[in-house]
Amino acid sequence: MKVVERKATLNMSMRLIAFLLLLGGGIIALAYVPQQKDFYQIIIFYSIAFIGYLGIIKWCKNDLSIAQWLVIATLLRLCLLFSFPNLSDDIYRFIWDGNLIHQFHNPYSLLPSEVVGVAGNTPELFGLLNSPEYYTVYPPVSQVIYWISSWGDISYTSSALIIKLCILGAEIGSFFFFILILRLIDLQAHRFLLYALNPLILIEVMGNVHFEGIMLFFLLASIYYAIQKKTILSGVFLALGTATKLLPLLFFPFIWTFSGYSKRLFFSFGVGCIVLFSPLLLGVEFSNFATSIDLYFGKFEFNGGIYYLLRYVGNLLSGYNLIRYIGPLMAIITIGLIIKLWKVQQHYNTNQLLLYSFMSISSYYLLSTTVHPWYLCLPLALSLFTPYRFIILWTGLIMLSYIHYSYDPYRENLWVAFLEYGLVLGYLLYECKTKKAIPN
Repeated sequence: MKVVERKATLNMSMRLIAFLLLLGGGIIALAYVPQQKDFYQIIIFYSIAFIGYLGIIKWCKNDLSIAQWLVIATLLRLCLLFSFPNLSDDIYRFIWDGNLIHQFHNPYSLLPSEVVGVAGNTPELFGLLNSPEYYTVYPPVSQVIYWISSWGDISYTSSALIIKLCILGAEIGSFFFFILILRLIDLQAHRFLLYALNPLILIEVMGNVHFEGIMLFFLLASIYYAIQKKTILSGVFLALGTATKLLPLLFFPFIWTFSGYSKRLFFSFGVGCIVLFSPLLLGVEFSNFATSIDLYFGKFEFNGGIYYLLRYVGNLLSGYNLIRYIGPLMAIITIGLIIKLWKVQQHYNTNQLLLYSFMSISSYYLLSTTVHPWYLCLPLALSLFTPYRFIILWTGLIMLSYIHYSYDPYRENLWVAFLEYGLVLGYLLYECKTKKAIPN
C-alpha cells in the first residue's frame, strides 16, 4: 500500500514539475528572446507557457501549500527582473516623463516635440516614443515612479529594473489581498493562482512593465478595507489606484454603495484625488490631459472586437471610418450598463460588489475600441471572485493580436480579431446560460 502511495506521489510531483517547466521556460523565453514584430516566436513561447499554466490550474494547484505557491509565483517574476521590455515601447515614454520632472518641467504641459534636448531626452529617445504628438496620459502616481526610475544618468535597462522592482512589490501585495478577500467570501485561496501564474500577467505586467499591476494592488486594498468597513483606508487606496491608472474610478460607485454611501469613504476618496491630481488641477494641464484621453476614445483603435463589427457596418453605410462617433457611443453604452448595475446593487452585499465590478470592467473592454493584452489584468483579477472563466480563455487568445505588429507596414488582421472575439463571446454566452449571474 505504501509503495502505491509513493508511486502516486511521485507521479504527481513529476506532473507538477513538467507543467512548471513549461510555464517557466515559455515565459523566460518570451521575455528574453523575441521582439514585438516576431509573432511566431511570441505565439510559440506563449502557447508553451499557457499549456503549463492550464495544467497547473487543472491538475496541480492543490499539490502545494499557499505559502509554496507564493514563493513560486514570486520566483517566476524574479526571473523576469533583468529582461528589458521587449514587446512594448511604452517604457520610453515613462523615462521621457521622468526626465522632464527631474528638470522641473510639468510633463502634462509640454508635448515631447517641445522639449527635445532636456537632459536625458535626446533625439534618440524621442525617436523611440510611440506617441510623440500627444500629451502624456499617465496619472501622477505613475509619474512619481517614472521620476524615481530616471534618477541620475542611468541606462534604459536600469530604469526598467527600478520600475520592475516597484511592480514586483505591488504584485506580492496583490497576492496577499487576493487570499484575504477569497477567505472572507469563503472561496478557496488557491484561486489566486489564476492570476499569479497567468502567462499574460507575467509577461505584460512584470515583463513589459505595465502599471496595471500597481493599480490592481491599490484596487484590491480598497475592496478589502471596504469589506472590513475601514472606509477611510478604502477611499485612500481607491484614490491611489485612480492616480496610477484612471480605471479604478469606474469602481467608485460600487464600493461607495457597498459601504452604505459612507461619507468617510466619499471624503477620503475625494480629498485623496484632489491632492494626488493637483499637478493637473493647478493649471491648464488638465485640458491637455483631457485632450489625450479624448483621442483615446475618438482616434485610437487596436484589437477592438465588437467595435470592429460596428466599424465595418459604419463603413458600408457611410463609406468612411466612424470611430469619432462609435467610440463615444460605446463609452456611453458602458456607462449605461454600469449605472444599471449600480441602481440594483444592495448595501453591504460583498458578492454583488465583486460581481458587478467584474461585469463592469468586462463590459468596458468588450465594447472598447482599444484592447491591448495587458488591459485584461483587471477583469482577470476580478474574475477570481466570480464563477466566470471566459476571461482566462481571453488571456490565452489575446496574444494573437501581436500578429498586427509583424506586418510591414503595420496593419490589423481582422480575421484574427474576429476569431479571438468570436470564441470569447461564444464562451461568455455559454457561461451566462449555465451559471448564476446575480448573487443574493
